[in-house]
Amino acid sequence: MNSIFTEENLQAFTTAARHASFSKAAQELGVTTSAISYTIKRIETWLDVVLFIRNTRSIELTESGYYFYRKATDLLHDFHAIQRGIDTISQGIEVKVRICINHLLYTPRHTARLLQILKRQFPTCQITITTEVYNGVWDSIINNQANIAIGAPDTLLDGGGIDYTEIGAIRWQFAIAPDHPLAFVQEPIPESQLRLYPNIMVEDTALTLNKKVGWLLHGQEAIRVPDFNTKRECQILGEGIGFLPDYMVREAQENGLLITRQISNPRQDSRMLLATQHAATGQVTQWIKKQFAPEGVLTAVYQDLLCRN
Repeated sequence: MNSIFTEENLQAFTTAARHASFSKAAQELGVTTSAISYTIKRIETWLDVVLFIRNTRSIELTESGYYFYRKATDLLHDFHAIQRGIDTISQGIEVKVRICINHLLYTPRHTARLLQILKRQFPTCQITITTEVYNGVWDSIINNQANIAIGAPDTLLDGGGIDYTEIGAIRWQFAIAPDHPLAFVQEPIPESQLRLYPNIMVEDTALTLNKKVGWLLHGQEAIRVPDFNTKRECQILGEGIGFLPDYMVREAQENGLLITRQISNPRQDSRMLLATQHAATGQVTQWIKKQFAPEGVLTAVYQDLLCRN
């Protein structure tokens, strides 16, 4: 006897179970009631169990029937997922895309919006998001931990099968607590004064590449923290000094938590790149590249974080 685990048989069973009626299942599926009854009987014979208690006007699942209903539903979902996956691959849509976002561009709000847009555009693609600091972003894509990097720093790499394009820049502000001693020093503040206070640093997460140092003066104490939000909070508390992305300074400035000061050698803007594997020619990757163009949807998502010269 052939297996009863076909999509047609499972559809007949689960539809009958949902309606608690062979006739209503037949009506939904466009077949005869006798065809539904025959299919259910074949399944019961094959499994050697009773799946429905049959009454004059209704049917009711047995305990075995409830168990089989759950498993049959899972199997149908698997069938449909396999079909969607095959259709997706045939259309050139990646099954899975891994995106690494530079921590400078990573916020829960922006990342959630990115995922929302991608899932609406490519519902069958599995998206994985990771975040790295500085050259850790390059590390991720070079070592095939990511297919796409949003915000790869401006260390331009030769070869390596990586394509990249500029998507904007991070503008830096030297920010300190309003009551910090440097708040009362004449501008531009010289390096001799800056060295007296620790620099709050976010450490590069690169494992195989040289680590990048954002800003640190020779002989200056460094306090290393894991992310820029922690760095900002430390500077708000007056525990150190340093540069922050301008978008992180704005709100704190408006609330009187930080002030900005001019120093002798200000930090230059940091170019941000969109990097992709050269071999990545799938529709999702190509769509993301297109949407980071000046008028693109993703450019709009990140416009409050990035400045364009």
